[in-house]
Amino acid sequence: MIPNYITKTEQSFSHLTKGLKKVAKYLINDPIIFAIHPAKKIGSIIGVSETMVIRFCNSIDYNGFSELQDDVRKHMLSLKETSNYKTIDDVSNKFVENIEDDTHLLESNLQNIDVTTFQSIVDSIISSEKVVIAGYYQSFSFAYWLFFNLNYILENAYLYRPEVDGRLLDTMPKKSCLIVFSFYRYSLDSIKIAEETKKRGIKVIAITDSRVSPIVEFADSTVQLNLINESILKKGPITLSIINSILHEVVRQLDKTGIKPTTYKYFINDRMNYDEDDQYY
Repeated sequence: MIPNYITKTEQSFSHLTKGLKKVAKYLINDPIIFAIHPAKKIGSIIGVSETMVIRFCNSIDYNGFSELQDDVRKHMLSLKETSNYKTIDDVSNKFVENIEDDTHLLESNLQNIDVTTFQSIVDSIISSEKVVIAGYYQSFSFAYWLFFNLNYILENAYLYRPEVDGRLLDTMPKKSCLIVFSFYRYSLDSIKIAEETKKRGIKVIAITDSRVSPIVEFADSTVQLNLINESILKKGPITLSIINSILHEVVRQLDKTGIKPTTYKYFINDRMNYDEDDQYY
């Protein structure tokens, strides 16, 4: 469930001043500082005045800073209390706890799945002459996973590499799409390629972690993951799960059409069978 303070921030975001938006982005991406520090300290961390922090609280319909802080603290406590799992011999087991946290994160994201958006993304991928996939820094690993598997399925996926693909957009057919991963702290290069692609009338699909992520402005379709309060390592399981869900649906729809590229037979999935010579059919 999306916490109340996030909902209020996103609803008011477009009407905030530049300074208030700066506070809003910190609340969305690093709410723990609002739970443990006073307004003056938060202002110092963010680089704004204490008054600006208090004004922000009032701007998103809280009665001062204390009310916002209480809301953030209650949400964090609720996250700790949701565990229904027991560790071995009731002794704290950090390995189990880490996997358990991933499970809860996956479950919380299931509640926010927009089937219409996912179907639109799958349709765009299947109908595109070329699918370009981009991701910078840690996001590059997600982009590569999607590219590697999608290229086996469709043979038309392309992994964007900025050092050699400076003129890639000039050669993209109009009937193409760009899938770009953009997570906090948002790479400026990801935003630029999305902007340029959008200007050329080519569909942009963004996978990001906030409704107010800078990439959203240039996206035709957006998958927004709920990664509030999460460390950089927690992005992996949910992002890969979303990617795999899209890949499986692409495979399923291609199965229905009967139109399969030559490399499709190498894409292993549970719907494939084997003949006596261990060949796919």
